[in-house]
Amino acid sequence: MNNRTQLYRAIRLALGCSLVCGSAIAQETPKPASEAVEEVVVTGTHIKGLDTEGAVQVVQIGRDEIDASGATSPIELLQQLTQTGGGSGTFSTATAGPLSSNTPVGAAGVSLRGLGSSATLVLVNGRRVSVSSFAKGQESFVDVNSIPLSAIERVEVLPSGAAATYGADAVAGVVNFVLRKDFDGSEISVSHGNSTTGTDEGKYNLNWVWGHSGERSHTMLVADLFKRNAFYDRDREITANSIRPSQQGVYPSFNDLYSMYYDQTQTPANGGCPADQFKTGRLGEYCEFNTNAYTATQDEYESASVVGTFNFQISDDLEWFNTAMVQTNQSSGTGSPANFSHAPFDPESPLWPDALKSDMVEEGSFSPDAPTSSFSDFYGFPIYAWGKFPDPRAVEVESRSARLVTGLRGDLSGWDWEVAANVGRSESDQRGLSGLYNSQAFYNASVGNLCTDGSVVDRWDLDLARPDASYVGETCESQGKTTAWYNPFGGQGEQLDVVDRYVRTDAKRSGVSSLYAVDGNLSGSWMELPAGAIQVAVGAEYRRESVRDTPAGDAISTTLNPEPILGFSSTSADASRDQWAVYMEQAIPVTVDTELQLALRYDYYDSFGGDVNPKISIRHAFSDAVILRGNWSTSFRAPSLAQVGAGTLLSSYTVDCSITPDACGGYAGEDGEALLSEEVSNDHLEPETATTWGAGVLLKPAADTELTVDYWNIEHKNLIGVEEDDFILRALAGEFPVVGEGELPTGTPGLEVDAGGFVVDAHFQLSNLGWQKTSGVDMAFTQYFDTDNWGNFRFTLDGTYLAEFDKLPSAALGVVSEAGEFRYPRWLANSSLRWRFDSWSATLGAKYTHSYRDDPSPRVLEAVGLPDDADVEVDAWTIFNLNISRDFADGSYASLRVNNLTDKAPPLVLGTGANVDHFNHDSMGRFVSLRYVYAF
Repeated sequence: MNNRTQLYRAIRLALGCSLVCGSAIAQETPKPASEAVEEVVVTGTHIKGLDTEGAVQVVQIGRDEIDASGATSPIELLQQLTQTGGGSGTFSTATAGPLSSNTPVGAAGVSLRGLGSSATLVLVNGRRVSVSSFAKGQESFVDVNSIPLSAIERVEVLPSGAAATYGADAVAGVVNFVLRKDFDGSEISVSHGNSTTGTDEGKYNLNWVWGHSGERSHTMLVADLFKRNAFYDRDREITANSIRPSQQGVYPSFNDLYSMYYDQTQTPANGGCPADQFKTGRLGEYCEFNTNAYTATQDEYESASVVGTFNFQISDDLEWFNTAMVQTNQSSGTGSPANFSHAPFDPESPLWPDALKSDMVEEGSFSPDAPTSSFSDFYGFPIYAWGKFPDPRAVEVESRSARLVTGLRGDLSGWDWEVAANVGRSESDQRGLSGLYNSQAFYNASVGNLCTDGSVVDRWDLDLARPDASYVGETCESQGKTTAWYNPFGGQGEQLDVVDRYVRTDAKRSGVSSLYAVDGNLSGSWMELPAGAIQVAVGAEYRRESVRDTPAGDAISTTLNPEPILGFSSTSADASRDQWAVYMEQAIPVTVDTELQLALRYDYYDSFGGDVNPKISIRHAFSDAVILRGNWSTSFRAPSLAQVGAGTLLSSYTVDCSITPDACGGYAGEDGEALLSEEVSNDHLEPETATTWGAGVLLKPAADTELTVDYWNIEHKNLIGVEEDDFILRALAGEFPVVGEGELPTGTPGLEVDAGGFVVDAHFQLSNLGWQKTSGVDMAFTQYFDTDNWGNFRFTLDGTYLAEFDKLPSAALGVVSEAGEFRYPRWLANSSLRWRFDSWSATLGAKYTHSYRDDPSPRVLEAVGLPDDADVEVDAWTIFNLNISRDFADGSYASLRVNNLTDKAPPLVLGTGANVDHFNHDSMGRFVSLRYVYAF
């Protein structure tokens, strides 16, 4: 058997590996030595012909495992890997929505080791993809859902630093999607799945794959249609009701903040707040609101994709290759209705209910300084309201992406070479569907400045920064018109048409990103050593990337109007840059059993300069049964385009008085203010750096037994981001301005503090923070059982143990240890038992998520009857999945997949608004899918 045949056998065996078996290798019948075999480049190197059991850990998911996984999108597939779990780095459409705390609607990003999607490099066929036109906050990422799952032959994951091989920004590793290319014939696949709960969360997928080989060419087309119905928090018992309902509801609370001490709202007895929602708190009456009744867990999503490949063998030593991808998708994001706070209302509005007026007069009559005797005593002064709009905030996003790669590859005197051009583009348009209210228009309608013809008078002078209003006296009636009042009463369901038209907005937003790149590489053998030839690869790459994210004009924050759309964030970015790189790799056979790999890459950014990143890895085989490997490398990540070109992002944050007591008047035990804050840009950001090292062992104690254990360690420095507590401490120490309420210009970093010493607004600045260090162990075990009469069995068990995830945001905050804390379970594990017999196969799998510490606020602890210092743990969670399939003689097959076989609910998580951690758990419940593939 020659070397190429051995290589081919190893690669085919790796592709047959279970989704959860890591780098374990399955048994396969060897090919005859005489069969011509193509050398394949495995993720982790540009050198052809290296062993897949090499010096660097690579996790591979083959086409069979993709089909058996039940995944309907690339992110669902990747979320089944333990290396992508922990924290909130890997996100899907389950965490999407219209709010600043949500991830982009319709998009999904993958993160390795919890380091964030911008630290994970995503490739298609070993080449870069344009980033999403909408960022996650101010973090650029590749939308992996733009790649149709039906077009993927395998996924290769390199869960360690790969800067020297693929680019300085591959801090946490690489996810490489390898597209199908050798398919011949035609195949139609149809699938449908739904939950067994009774609500309709149906998923529908139809795809067609066609391939044809000519005398010197091969052509393949993949067309894919996908649709998913919406799924809401209210559809599951655990997420249906907020643990602590909002104290601002559609029946607002009112207070003139002068003669009244306690808030008043419309009572149940007078046709107001429903009796079961009417409450009294430390500030008076309020009508509580269950936000979970509106929020979507996953919104409706549709996509259509086409992938085409065309390869033409120009000569025996020259091939022209082409890949084109086009996708369009449409999705919506639905969140809870927006709040309005301290909103001024005119007491002379004719809409005030008599019962509420009487209650307010009675409350004001107890004032020792300014007792009220009639409602007219309020005239000329605003009455303030705290409430919530009646409809959820919802947006719709339409996205289009396209990619074209064309190039030549060939053989020149025994050296393999390849050159290619790569063009990518992503476009997105967002528009509001409901629940978006223009703040200035709303306040104009609430104080009587709006007339029924749409014109505005100066009845009250508005201060939008507070908000507040001062009485002037002009009326619509004095101009022969009629006032169009906003009606905050009766649940706000009845509004004049002119009010709806004037107050509501769709806040259109558009974004576009592009990538233009050319690259080339050369690989082969260049020097013979006693143990074999040195393999080498050299290459170069140039690329230009740009991002432009343009919000609607009425969503842009200004100093005079810092929240132009109530409870809704706007984000903007505008940046472009040129980058080029050169690299070299060598695989040196030190001895027959020892291989040393060296890589060196120089990346240059036109705005940040250049950096050199090396990588060293070694592999030593004591025998066929024991192989040791180790690696060390560095990384350099320039700020992402969304960070370089960041505008002002409206966000929210609740001050933690225990960490920053000086932001709470010096009282560590107080509840901090809930801020409608900003995140502002920084022109002096510096690149992040990282050092990665790891070591592992591959054991084959018997022909049917395999075990791999890999330790990894990543130290990430100079992190780019926002650490709110650290910023507050630095500002209070004098590094940023600290001013009174309404005095901080938009886009200027700093704090606003009220007369009581409480921080009431913050403009956080993107900064280079301290460091974070994460380490752990990946383990994968595979055992094969072959029987004469019962078929073949394979048992796999793999897991990731998070030993540490420590952060030092700043010297002031000190080291924060995340491992085992909120959203960072120490253990993630998968296991499966797979059976094959004749045309039948079945897989029973289990997925385990370890317990971790919860992070409830004091108010949530109070709501569930626990003391402020209660230590709450999130329970461990194990679910089982079953897949059964039947192959038919013509190459067709049918499969049945049941996810969460026992319909086990996820654990309760008090630290989330949904009561469930959607990054680490799933509230869908039992989900049954049927798939039929017809080949012809």
